[in-house]
Amino acid sequence: MPPKRACDCCNIRKVRCNGHQPCERCLKYDLDCTFLRKQRKSGPTHLRRSSLLKIWAHQMSAAGDGNTDTPSISVSPSRISRSLLRKVLLLYQEKLYGIWPMLAADDLLHQLDTESENRETYALITALCGATLSHLNLAIPDGDEAMDSDQNNRRTPLLLTAELFIQESKDARARFDYMEHVSLNSVLTSYFLHIFYGRQLSRSKTAAFYIREAITFANLLGMHIEETYMQQRIKERQIMRKLYFLLFMTERYLCIRDGLPTVLEPINLPTTENENNPDLVSGFVNLVTLFSTPDNDFFTKWTAQGSHVSLSTKQLLLIQRELQLPLDIPDCVNDIQKVDIVATQHWLRSLAWKLSIQLGYVLPGTGRQEMSVAYPVKIAQDALRSLLPLSTALQVHGPGMETKVYEITSAVADSILCQPVEEYQSSALVVGPRETLKGLADLLFSIPVMNSELRPLVCQKLERIFSASSIPLVLGDDDSGMDELDTAIINQDDNDLDLLQLDHFGLLDFF
Repeated sequence: MPPKRACDCCNIRKVRCNGHQPCERCLKYDLDCTFLRKQRKSGPTHLRRSSLLKIWAHQMSAAGDGNTDTPSISVSPSRISRSLLRKVLLLYQEKLYGIWPMLAADDLLHQLDTESENRETYALITALCGATLSHLNLAIPDGDEAMDSDQNNRRTPLLLTAELFIQESKDARARFDYMEHVSLNSVLTSYFLHIFYGRQLSRSKTAAFYIREAITFANLLGMHIEETYMQQRIKERQIMRKLYFLLFMTERYLCIRDGLPTVLEPINLPTTENENNPDLVSGFVNLVTLFSTPDNDFFTKWTAQGSHVSLSTKQLLLIQRELQLPLDIPDCVNDIQKVDIVATQHWLRSLAWKLSIQLGYVLPGTGRQEMSVAYPVKIAQDALRSLLPLSTALQVHGPGMETKVYEITSAVADSILCQPVEEYQSSALVVGPRETLKGLADLLFSIPVMNSELRPLVCQKLERIFSASSIPLVLGDDDSGMDELDTAIINQDDNDLDLLQLDHFGLLDFF
């Protein structure tokens, strides 16, 4: 009996064969029904990741040939299972809600279930999942039927990466005219796409595009106008206001880092009323308040238009004195959110001092400590005291955290280089500027490298200060770089040995 497969004629014509000999089609066209073609080896039993991605890409492309006018579709857009989406959304809820305190995992899943044919909903959820996995440096295993097989036929789980979720989001968006159907979800999706690309130095222009897109959508929705919020239900109003300030803070950070102009003005701050997590939102408001403390003129000074704006000594003094006030951070705020607040506070203080230097307001012998050459040492001591207990949480943050710690460290180094040697030499009982600088450098070098240009800049200043050629220009993830840095500093002066040992055993806690 012939095998139950297509005959040679049907195989060549790529039509269905009933497997008989002669088959129905060969009888109809009076053809010789043969089974002489060698049957090709079948593919792997388990679905390879590469095959899965090709299938998804083809399905997305095919679906994209249809109507692109509205976000709805005739079949579910989901290519990633609900269980996997739920797994990542719960990670967001547990780890990152304090940083992006807008969305509830259960609400998003309910939205996905009730609006299963909505591309926009799927685009938002996958963008949030991609941003979450990227921020936590994670990939999740697909425990279902999707498996990878290597040459030894060993079965390993298919890992779904942040890139895959982001591509899903972009593909879903490509299937409808999302620029003409602007909604709150549009702003959220663009913001999370910015978060993903913002962690990649090589994609900084892509990240800048998505944050500008999000800000433009926010303006189109009137999120910069207070009256807009009065027209919304309480839950939407809360999400909109918090999202607006996330855009506001991101724009101001990019203004400092890249010199991009700002367009968003402060509006009324979010409140903790009717919030499910009032303490976390209170921490978020702390961060917003810090970014709102300097006015637009302060940020414009970091752009190409800076020469057209004047900042007086009085303005900078007021900014410094507001920024140095103790922060009222609730105890229940997680370390990831807490370290963001603390680093931002001292980063802004360092920036205000740098502006004071540039404008000629910092003079030797001044009676105002905020306008003294040594003020960055005070900032750094405050920063170390707050950041050292949270050092593990530094690892989770993106390039923004690395930049902030770098700026604080750089300001201390500049301060030391500006002073006569005798003014910053420390006694055996005091942790001086050099030891403070060393502690901050340790902290900076412990953060994953995002911007490879920053560490060499710090090392050049360390070499000048410690006159040590053995300081490494590039430090790896292991402790060898730290050992070299310790050795360089200790060799500078044998009398410093006890100080540095005390440093590592907690002397910095007494600042």
